[in-house]
Amino acid sequence: MNNIFTKHPKENGHSGFFSHLFFAASIALRMAVATCVFSTHAVFPFIPIPKFLNLEMTIQFLIKKNHDTL
Repeated sequence: MNNIFTKHPKENGHSGFFSHLFFAASIALRMAVATCVFSTHAVFPFIPIPKFLNLEMTIQFLIKKNHDTL
């Protein structure tokens, strides 16, 4: 019987539940921080967006994370 907590992670290149949890949580955390920074910047445009959170670096981060699981 397939365990519902390990089937999807193993099908997507993770060794198990916790590997998938760390992977998904790291992306969620990065996107949550970027959301807060961009929302703050929208209201206060004089507050710069840090380079590591700008759109180009965020795209590179997501591409790298996607390739790490392949």
